[in-house]
Parts: sequence; C-alpha cells; structure tokens
Amino acid sequence: MQELITIQNGQAVTTDILIAKAFNKRPSSVRRAIKNLNCSEEFRLHNFAHTYYVDQQGKKQPSYLITKDGFVLLVMGFTGKYATGFKIQYIEAFNKMEKYLQSTQQQYNQVNFYFNVKKDGISDCARSMVFWKQEKPVLLNILATLEKHLQLDLFQDAGTK
Repeated sequence: MQELITIQNGQAVTTDILIAKAFNKRPSSVRRAIKNLNCSEEFRLHNFAHTYYVDQQGKKQPSYLITKDGFVLLVMGFTGKYATGFKIQYIEAFNKMEKYLQSTQQQYNQVNFYFNVKKDGISDCARSMVFWKQEKPVLLNILATLEKHLQLDLFQDAGTK
C-alpha cells in the first residue's frame, strides 16, 4: 500500500496512475470515477488536483494528485477483487491503529494517575513543611518555657523538704 503514496510539497498524495496500477484499472477509468464522484465541489478542489504527466510516448496526459481523503472516498466506491482486498486492509489498519491508540491511552491514563497521586502527596508534604516551619519555633518556645518551669519546680520542691 505504501507504493501508492508519494510526498509532494510536504503532503502525502497519490495519483490516478498509481491507483489504476494498484487496483488493476485503466487510468482513464480512475479519472472517470473521480469526475463521477458524488461530492461537493469544495471537497473535489481540496482533494483532487488536476495536473499532467508525460507518458512513454512523450505526450502530455491528464492526471490527478489525490489526497488521503480523496483517495479513501474514491476507492471505497470501487468494486472487485482488488477493491475488496484494499477495503479489508484498510479496515485492519484502522483496527490496528484503534487498538494501539486504546493501549497508549490506557498507559497514559495509568501514568497520569500515578503522577497526580505523587504530585498531590508532594504538595501535601510541602504544605506540611511550611506549616512546620511556622509551628516549630512556637513549639520550641513553649517547650523551653515548660522546661524552665519544670526545673524551677524541682529545685523549689528540693529546697522545701
């Protein structure tokens, strides 16, 4: 299927010639199918660029540069052994991509959940550290004061006996 695709001006495209070879059709039949597509003129203009190529006899021949969307619309209307084979490959490719995306999405969700749990835990620790930084001097002061009172009480108790 990759032999159908070329890159032109940074865009993946194919041609009526390549489609004709892949589906065992005449290029003129493919061009006729393009002209007979039941689509909007806007879609046609965006997905089927009329162009020319020079054939083996050196003659200028009409052709089309076709985008992925144009290609799919066109060949989904084809019938016969080659078309059925393509449609099955297309369905399998979609299923494979869907499975990959679901698997990747599941992995992403798991890692994202773990990340957020850890982030929340760290945030809680950071809040606790800020609170501790404020609370620690107060508690140390209270402890020091209480220790002084304890020491005084011990000496006062010892002197009265």
